[in-house]
Amino acid sequence: MNEQLTVLIRLQEIDARIRALTNEQQNIPGRIAELEARSAANQENLDTARKTLEEAQKAKRDRDRDLEEGGRKVEKLKARTSEIKTNKEYQALLKEIETAGQENKAIEDDILKLMEKIDAAAAEINTAETRAAEESDSIRNDRRQLEESMVSAEKALKTEEQARTEMASRVDRPLLAQYERLVGVTGGKVVVEARNESCSGCFMSIPPQLFVNVKRNENVNTCPHCHRILYYKDAITPKVP
Repeated sequence: MNEQLTVLIRLQEIDARIRALTNEQQNIPGRIAELEARSAANQENLDTARKTLEEAQKAKRDRDRDLEEGGRKVEKLKARTSEIKTNKEYQALLKEIETAGQENKAIEDDILKLMEKIDAAAAEINTAETRAAEESDSIRNDRRQLEESMVSAEKALKTEEQARTEMASRVDRPLLAQYERLVGVTGGKVVVEARNESCSGCFMSIPPQLFVNVKRNENVNTCPHCHRILYYKDAITPKVP
């Protein structure tokens, strides 16, 4: 195979690895941000559960005081029975005692509901704490791995960039300029196979004689449609020392 073709193929392989490493580097900060968002969400859920518990406990304390006052009110009302002189006053007092008792019963119902809410909030706190603890370890490990991946990608990228510089230096300047120009247009797929008298880049047919020339891999040939550089993949794998 023509040496320039071989070098271009290797250069394209290096460029593909560089793009992959660059994309990996660019994606890592976003993935770390997702981990931080998960951690923040777990903490927010825990804070919400704790706030709910505190509010329910405060509301229960308030209703407990209301019930105590209601109990004292009933006792005072009952104590007045000895002072009653007429049946009408007695019936009115009984009605007042009944109303106070109903109010106390409503307070007791509220307290029962608040106790249920407190139990539910306490259970939610336990669940949230367990989940936060478990995910904290997972998030910490995932973050460490991402940070290690970032370091590894940086090292690999430097190695590939050095390899690219060396490989690009072996390409004739006009041909390298042609390759570089096509990289942006084709998304990096510059050097492509010719198969069945067609370009595998744009999938258009190429002239029979051009296909014959490409199959020899002796010269640099380009597709007349997309201008990609063509080569024929035979049984021999291109190698560059």
